[in-house]
Amino acid sequence: MTRKPVSSGAGMTRVSPSKDWIAPIGGWRTDVEMADMPKDAAFQLDNFFPEANRVRARYGFLAFATGLGADVKTVIPYSGVSNRLFAAAGDKIFDVTAGGAVGAAVVSGQSAAHWSTQQYTNPAGQEYLRLVNGLDTPLLFNGTSWTNNYLVGTATLATQNVAVKNVPYTLSFFGTGSVTLSGAYAGVLNGTGVANRVTLTFTPVAGTLTLTVAGSVTNAQLETGAAATPYVPSTMITGIPDSSLLIAVTAYRSRLWFIEKNSTNVWYLATDAVSGTATVLPVGGNMKYGGTLVAINVWTIPVSTGLQQCLVLMSSEGEVIVFQGSDPSSASNWGLIGTFKLGRPLGTDRCMLSVGADLAIMTTDGIVPITKAVQLDRGATSLGAITAKIGPTWRETVAAIGTTSEEWQLASFPARQMAIVNLPSSFGPYQYVMNTETGAWCRFVGISASCWATWQDRLFFGSSDGTVYEAEAGASDNGTAIDALMVGAWNRFGDGLSTKFSKLIGVTAQIGVSTLMYAGISTDYQTKIPTALLSSVENSAAAKWGTAIWGVSKFPGNILARKFASAGAAGAALAPTVRALISGSSASVSEAAVVGGEVLYEKGAPL
Repeated sequence: MTRKPVSSGAGMTRVSPSKDWIAPIGGWRTDVEMADMPKDAAFQLDNFFPEANRVRARYGFLAFATGLGADVKTVIPYSGVSNRLFAAAGDKIFDVTAGGAVGAAVVSGQSAAHWSTQQYTNPAGQEYLRLVNGLDTPLLFNGTSWTNNYLVGTATLATQNVAVKNVPYTLSFFGTGSVTLSGAYAGVLNGTGVANRVTLTFTPVAGTLTLTVAGSVTNAQLETGAAATPYVPSTMITGIPDSSLLIAVTAYRSRLWFIEKNSTNVWYLATDAVSGTATVLPVGGNMKYGGTLVAINVWTIPVSTGLQQCLVLMSSEGEVIVFQGSDPSSASNWGLIGTFKLGRPLGTDRCMLSVGADLAIMTTDGIVPITKAVQLDRGATSLGAITAKIGPTWRETVAAIGTTSEEWQLASFPARQMAIVNLPSSFGPYQYVMNTETGAWCRFVGISASCWATWQDRLFFGSSDGTVYEAEAGASDNGTAIDALMVGAWNRFGDGLSTKFSKLIGVTAQIGVSTLMYAGISTDYQTKIPTALLSSVENSAAAKWGTAIWGVSKFPGNILARKFASAGAAGAALAPTVRALISGSSASVSEAAVVGGEVLYEKGAPL
């Protein structure tokens, strides 16, 4: 009997190896070599937001208030006895609290819609909003009325001059005296009695209006508009030659503080005042690099005795000036902590954001926490920037857009742990968004926003189409499908020479009722949009808590499912790729979240 060797391949089949991958919860990374990316990084992460244990497609947005008639450049939240939401567009400010089509403007005849705003509460519990824009007389909202009285010493009026525009004004007062108007308008208003209010509506030319007072004129009011509203004391900020030059405002140590446009001057009001005489604080002598002041905010420093607040100023040249104390007129209660150099600020007053006890500053070098700015030389601050993970992309973006657009904004949405960088519209409808808990980044695409604000734990943005939208709401972008794309970390599977032939991709995901999810493989550092449908759950209404039957009813999108799709591709490096298309109603969200998965592949011979 002759023995014969058995063929090594007899009775055996070739087995394709599989490789697990995890969702890129580490976020979008452009600071690392593509061939050596961390396994939790993303090569591309558009409209997928990285959370601590998954990446989820952002929720949609829906029209909240319509018909504002111009680019909405400021959304203004107010929290008080009655919570209100306002929006500035064109030369007007509207009350958009109720949503829907807006009514008549609450303020009109303004020169610009980009406002710096600050809410302030005095010891009596009165809530105010103070607004400045560098072009118009500062505005004040007292919780019920936007009435702004442009006169000073109104209880018993004296002769004075007022800067006016070519818009309707109404003058009113009580008393037996008279007010003669000259300069920008000529006319006389005569009083008829101590208890009688007389009014005069007129439209001056732009310029200086002189009011010459004779006799008893009390509770006088000059306001914009064609009708008199209930009397309020003067809302003017005096002391500064032209209060319309104030461009930024913040509240610090029981005072309101302002920056004067094209200057190195800071102005501050009396303690707990929202109007009245402002006092100048010249800062230029502390500035080493020239430029003018553009932004102002507050930094809270933890110290051994608790917390200490400091006033932070930012110059157009990227110089940060920090003061401590509450009264610049007192040598014992005011002092300079120091000055620090960063890159130039992006935009103007919206380049700073308080984050807990820190203060983030948006510059050409990245978004730098002030705690890093005071420790590092400017050459090293980019390493300490919270944008370090997208540093190369940040620098390319700044080079393409420039620094001066008012649409640059650093905003936050604490309810979803989001920090939002609004990019100017000239670059496209994009935002860079960071998870403030993990520091992971992504990019939002398809949101044409001019400004952002949060109100009542809800996120809003203004748009150039004259609409205020609510974001992170609903299952579509105002009727258009949300298109989210994730390309995970590139993997060469320990061999950069051999070609890998992918066959199948598995994805562990949450898929909502209005979500279609596709999966595939991108190869050799080039994104390939997947077309293989993973799965969609049945198109039936989701069960509702309180009426659903335990163990029978379904809650689509809340349960993890393991799905597979064909993924034929070939390359030396592979990356899992998932696309989600979400198109549902505005009444509810539709989940599209990824946890991880597997790739089935074969390895070819080295070339």
